[in-house]
Amino acid sequence: MRIAIIHTVGSPCRCAEYIAGGLKTLGHEPVILNADGIEARAREISQTCGLVIDHTDTFRGRGLFRSYVRLILETHGVPLAGSGSKACLLADHKTLAKTRLSGSGIPTPPGITVASLDFTIPEWLQPPFIVKPAFEHMSRGLCRAMTEKDLKHTVARLLHDLSQPVMIEMYIPGRELAVSVLDGSDGLEVLPPLEWLPGTTGSILTEPFKLKERVGELNDAAKAELPPDLHSELAGLARLAFRTLGLRDYARFDVRLSPGGTFYFLEANITPSLEPLEALALSAQWSGIDYPGLLDRILTAALKRCKDSSAAGRQTTTVRLSTGPVTLETPEGVHAPTASSAQLANHIDIRPGDCVLDLGCGSGVISIAAAKLGARLVMATDLNPDALDATRANASKNSVQEKVVTIASSWYDGLEEHILRMHGIRQFDVIIATPPQTPGPKMFGPKYGGPHGIDKFMAIIEGITPFLEPKSGRLWLLAITLADTATLLSQLRQKFLDVSIVNETERVFTCDEYNALEPGLFAYLSMLRDAGIADFRDLGNVTCTFRNLLIRASGLRSL
Repeated sequence: MRIAIIHTVGSPCRCAEYIAGGLKTLGHEPVILNADGIEARAREISQTCGLVIDHTDTFRGRGLFRSYVRLILETHGVPLAGSGSKACLLADHKTLAKTRLSGSGIPTPPGITVASLDFTIPEWLQPPFIVKPAFEHMSRGLCRAMTEKDLKHTVARLLHDLSQPVMIEMYIPGRELAVSVLDGSDGLEVLPPLEWLPGTTGSILTEPFKLKERVGELNDAAKAELPPDLHSELAGLARLAFRTLGLRDYARFDVRLSPGGTFYFLEANITPSLEPLEALALSAQWSGIDYPGLLDRILTAALKRCKDSSAAGRQTTTVRLSTGPVTLETPEGVHAPTASSAQLANHIDIRPGDCVLDLGCGSGVISIAAAKLGARLVMATDLNPDALDATRANASKNSVQEKVVTIASSWYDGLEEHILRMHGIRQFDVIIATPPQTPGPKMFGPKYGGPHGIDKFMAIIEGITPFLEPKSGRLWLLAITLADTATLLSQLRQKFLDVSIVNETERVFTCDEYNALEPGLFAYLSMLRDAGIADFRDLGNVTCTFRNLLIRASGLRSL
């Protein structure tokens, strides 16, 4: 699988190179990209990469903006390893993250956040102070102020240099721990914590310390030795913090263990370094997971989640046709094939060699049926790119992909002469449509068909002459009697020599079903029925039924 590793513009990509090496060991094809121009490149990434590991630390110079990289990728449907953009934004907004963690019962260092020099230190907040920008990572700007005078000077510098709020926290003495969490098939696993050793960190982990390249023997960290009760407490807090912030797949928490035995969660890191001698990889190693195995755990969790998410938004339907059953997958936002669509698919009179136009293809059941019935070529049109992609995928799934062509079009708009000529089409032998046709007093969604439900039908009928073979060509429509089918049939008879209702079936519905589309819609339908426009009958207990009409028209009248 091709996996993109994205890193901060202009930063060393040493970590990305380690990740790439591990991915190659696992048999994947890594590609290292920087975040520059992500808006323009996201679509290409979605089409060429099966997964993305976003290791961006800042975007356009700001830590808080890095969630934008994930947001852009998500909007293009790119599967991401690790936390999503919303969780990234929450975790990176350190003030808000502290509020969420504290609200869940997780201890955090008491402190305040200031946005100007006009602030007063509360009496409960005593020096020494920890001072840090609210939205940065890698301990960027982190320092300790020993007096209130030092504090004012430090805050002024950070406000000027970084143009963002500044957090002032109580300094927590004690042991500095890195607590890593991996998601997996058995739930959240808290790995053995790493402890930064006294004397090597200067009591706080500054940016230079975190940027230091670790090679050879590790001398500034070790596996933390904790009594079983404290280890159990820490693991429980880490799992709770992971869930509270909505994190995914992997993360690391910076934690202080005070001399009194309290674990203070300093911050969450959704992109902990994945270098082999950094905290996450070392903790994994102490848990019996080697470096490639760690990457594999992260990929497995991400791919399973993406697969489950994709499956949750897709519907699989089997439709029994006269040529045999076909199976279709329908993504969220695309209409799944209905019983009436299957009936239409089993009635259309396709002759060997016909050219067929499927207007509004949805998930592709009509196109696939026409192809299996012997059509030479089926042109499937829709305005929804997801519907076009679904039709193409379902045609391939049912082995008729060579006969089905998808075109982005609203009715006949996209059927330019050069497109038809390219596919060897002068006019179509069969045109099939099941347009939106639910009547309503105003626009309410994709099922809306105009005040009387036949606006889309009228557009199809009025524009059909250049596209349908005049003598032997056939138009097939599926219409519901909630719409003004009397006027529809009248318009068809003015346009065609032969118009017939080939089949009728009943469809049961409830008033709540239509009121869910638009409040008060059932009352509007009842008004249309009282006026002789719509036709449906009451069955009692707020249940009603209308009719599905399969209509065939042929023999275009001469102008």
